[in-house]
Amino acid sequence: MTQINHDLLRDTLRALIDSKEVTGAAVARESGQSTAAISQYLNNKYKGDNEAVAQSLNTWLEARNAAQNTLPVVPSYVETPTGAKIIAALTYAQITHTIALVYGHPGVGKSQAIKQFAATGNNVWRITASKSRTNELETMYELALVMGISDAPYQRGALSRLLRHRLSETNGLIIIDESDWLSYDAIEELRILQEECNIGLAFVGNHKVYDRLTGGTRSVDFARLFSRVAKKVVIDRVLVGDVDAFCQAWNVTGRDERNLLRAIAKRPGALRSLSHILPLASIYAQGNNAAVNTSHIHAAMLELGHAELTDAE
Repeated sequence: MTQINHDLLRDTLRALIDSKEVTGAAVARESGQSTAAISQYLNNKYKGDNEAVAQSLNTWLEARNAAQNTLPVVPSYVETPTGAKIIAALTYAQITHTIALVYGHPGVGKSQAIKQFAATGNNVWRITASKSRTNELETMYELALVMGISDAPYQRGALSRLLRHRLSETNGLIIIDESDWLSYDAIEELRILQEECNIGLAFVGNHKVYDRLTGGTRSVDFARLFSRVAKKVVIDRVLVGDVDAFCQAWNVTGRDERNLLRAIAKRPGALRSLSHILPLASIYAQGNNAAVNTSHIHAAMLELGHAELTDAE
């Protein structure tokens, strides 16, 4: 077992936490130790097995340092032309207290754009619908949790009244990702909530969202909802500018490299595929002490299970 310098380990961890590079909670979660044990260890007051705690923390620190020396810096968010259109629609819905509809193919940057907007905006709450969260009660309860209401009642009437009270006069925006999972009752409950609280609402998902919100043929049941959609963004394909934004973020400057990435982005998965391929290509490039080239991109593409590009592509 490695002999650990406890003073050095404590100083290193304190510096990381004090500089806000990491949080104590993150260290606890990733090292497998409790926050209380770490806090007591750092203050030299832990009454338990200090060696065991130190070993866990030292292993976590070594893994963190190895990752930083191996992995490239991954952009937290890549601003793309498509992302800008999505954010503009979300902004409009929040400012005007209306409904926005954003739908399109998978992998074109919808979820990343709305995550960015939720992370940087005021009173923006993003939830993700799923097979287990399709009805109105589950949807409203998920919204309450995202809003920080940990003691929300799991009852339709009480929960609805609580949300109306909390959302009124917030000028907020509710974003529902994967909203093609929502039932009609859940959609109607959100519509009424948006209208009564005078806030914005955005439905985001694939092309099924449009069919669901229009009832396929804009049936009477859905007409009152569809008529309230003030802003609609349809994303049928990845733009060249989207791929170029990824190239710029990853410092890929060569013409051949950019053309290869554009061809990959035309496949199903689109920008999501690039977000997987480019980090691995960058690792290969670092190993060769070189800039990312077509060989690195091609190797990463195959390693991740993508098929060879055909002449037609």
